[in-house]
Amino acid sequence: MNKRGIGKMILAGMLWIIVGIVTYLSIPYSPVKTEYWSSIKKFNEDFRLPKYKIEQADLKVLPEVLQKYFIKNGYVGIDSASVVIFDFKDVDFSVGVNKPNVKIDYMVYDYVKEPTRVALIDSKMYGIPFQGIDICKDGKGSMKGVVAKHIVLFNNSFDIIDAAYLSECLMHPSLALQDNITYKQIDDYSVEATIRKNDAETIGTFYFNKNYEMISCIVEKRLCAETNTYEKWSALTSDYKVINGINRPTKLQAVWNYNGGDLIYFNSTDMKISYQ
Repeated sequence: MNKRGIGKMILAGMLWIIVGIVTYLSIPYSPVKTEYWSSIKKFNEDFRLPKYKIEQADLKVLPEVLQKYFIKNGYVGIDSASVVIFDFKDVDFSVGVNKPNVKIDYMVYDYVKEPTRVALIDSKMYGIPFQGIDICKDGKGSMKGVVAKHIVLFNNSFDIIDAAYLSECLMHPSLALQDNITYKQIDDYSVEATIRKNDAETIGTFYFNKNYEMISCIVEKRLCAETNTYEKWSALTSDYKVINGINRPTKLQAVWNYNGGDLIYFNSTDMKISYQ
């Protein structure tokens, strides 16, 4: 076979390899997603709690501002929860200061029995799939990011309780009533919350408007993975709507409050919440 024929064979082989890679990357299968849903299945079994109706008397152990929040927004009479699920689609997500935004889907499971949070990020970078798993459990956190389904970009661990878990604990009374959290009311429209597990603790302050809608949770020191420093961090909630009898926020923004200015790195306008 002459050199031209060999060259054509090599080119054809390379094209088939490229087609195979593109096809594989386009199919729904993902090792990261498989790992995520396997963890969810295990935690759903390990952390299942008996069901009961949330009554006003159950809320008496909470500060007055939290009692008013849950009562006025329609949480009395709903079923208790073992897990609270957040589903975000087409979120504007920033990978850093002066860096472009990407669109992501984000799924979160927050468990009640233990302060455990399992999150899945699903996106594409220049058309190549990117997925990541964040896990907060036993007072520790981990973050793993994988591109092209198999290439690990990072795999980090931290001795912290994720501030995001704390900020989401007012989205259902079962999360707010767990034994791991203590509260101190600051004034009529704010309360400090401290969550502890093993040797780790995280402190945040919740703020409410005059309708007792929760509008923000602010954590003065949260570890920022990008800078590896502790920074002020805020979770902002708005656009309240009555859904299944509960007045709940549908917009969520997560913000790094850097000294040089705020970075809204997570901007969702369609937050969906469900319970199990």
